[in-house]
Amino acid sequence: LTNIDTIKTMSIVVGLDGSDRSFRALRFALEEGKLRGVKVYAVHSLFGGDRTDMEDIERGEKILEEARKIAEEYGVEFEARMLIRGKSPGEDIVEFADEVNAIMIVLGMKRRSLMEEVILGKAAKYVVVKAKQPVVLVK
Repeated sequence: LTNIDTIKTMSIVVGLDGSDRSFRALRFALEEGKLRGVKVYAVHSLFGGDRTDMEDIERGEKILEEARKIAEEYGVEFEARMLIRGKSPGEDIVEFADEVNAIMIVLGMKRRSLMEEVILGKAAKYVVVKAKQPVVLVK
């Protein structure tokens, strides 16, 4: 692959949980995608099996539909994916980022006290520790 081919296959992954902060993270990822000329993947992860019911899936579909509407404003190559692969959200995001050659992972982060900021949410902590890519946390 030439450098141009490599650039064309790169992407940004953003994890969505439906919170306002995750949609702020999506907007950040879309801006970065536009600046860098790379595809943005928005992912919503559910464990599956007996740990996921139809309500969870329907909620996930609504989150991804909202993401699609937001992405239309940016004119960026975009894809929304629901991941139901028997993994925790953190594991799913890290593995998916590797699968799509992500150059960064973007996650929303709760505004927390100084003490709580040291202890990230379970998924964010996993991603920060395990991801090969830079991880951007958006408040």
